[in-house]
Amino acid sequence: MMTRLMNIALFLGATTCTNVRGRVAAFNVNVNVNVNNNISNIRTHPRSCKSSLYSAAADEDNDKDPMSMPTSSRRDVFKKIFSASIVATTAAATTMATNPNFALAVPDVDVSGTGKVLVLGGTGFVGTEVCKQLKTLGVDYIATSRDGRDGTIALDFSDPSLDIASTIENIAKDNTCTAVISTVGAIGTGDDVKTVNAGTGIAAVGAKKAGVTNFVYISVAPEVRDSVKGVKALENYMEGKKFSEYSIKTIFDGGYTLIEPTFIYGGDTFAINPPRVADGYGRLVEGLLSSGPFRAAAGISPGLIGVALEPPVKVSSVAGAAVAGALGLSKPVLDTYDEINKAAGLLL
Repeated sequence: MMTRLMNIALFLGATTCTNVRGRVAAFNVNVNVNVNNNISNIRTHPRSCKSSLYSAAADEDNDKDPMSMPTSSRRDVFKKIFSASIVATTAAATTMATNPNFALAVPDVDVSGTGKVLVLGGTGFVGTEVCKQLKTLGVDYIATSRDGRDGTIALDFSDPSLDIASTIENIAKDNTCTAVISTVGAIGTGDDVKTVNAGTGIAAVGAKKAGVTNFVYISVAPEVRDSVKGVKALENYMEGKKFSEYSIKTIFDGGYTLIEPTFIYGGDTFAINPPRVADGYGRLVEGLLSSGPFRAAAGISPGLIGVALEPPVKVSSVAGAAVAGALGLSKPVLDTYDEINKAAGLLL
């Protein structure tokens, strides 16, 4: 049971988890696009699309795998790792306590030529922080949510009658948006879950046609995908994510940022559904797992063990990396703890 809960907690690398209700929409996406000679007659089905998402090497060679060592040697390795981590963790935790991760003060970033940013899922866990940071930077933005609360535009990807591409195109054109940040996501087992998670990929079509130049997507780490392969409950979630990433990379060649954390923490409350770890506890875990010994252990540990040893990322850092992507400052794929934090640091 604990293993299952850990799987669920870890694979939610970062989306705004939307409670999807209502009718189940059959997922069969056929997209025809012709935009400025860069996209021509794209017809994509998520189950057949080619993708490089699974190209990462699986496990290390046996001679690097601690699980292949004799029991006594393996015990010695992990004993040294955990002993050495005590000092490193104390130092890391002290640093984080006195210097909270990515607290925006007065950022020295030139946003004078930046157009409006469209934030999809702007009232969720990550989306709220994205909007907060855009406001701090003085970047104009407009946000959507499933039910249109808090002054956002109502946009429910699970609605089978919704033409996602046309709707996004109209919103982006009407508001002269130059960038889109999508934090939309859903968890569950129905076909509607796949539809919601694939919705960002369809939204990318409309965004491109509207003249958007930068598209940012909060997805999930490749190692998390690999570690939960075969878990039936997560198939629709992962299939939708895979489709969206493929679509974005195809349509926004050179103008996209995919952010792929393992686990995100933040806020002041714990929750089971969706999984949430409060800021104080999350910082302590981050300080522990970001220490040298644990980073080394994560690098040589197989499967879910390696994922569990990866440090979680603070929600403000994920949001900061997303904003940096929208401003065209970050690299196309941010799929490690260090890369996400480095991108967020570009706004400081």
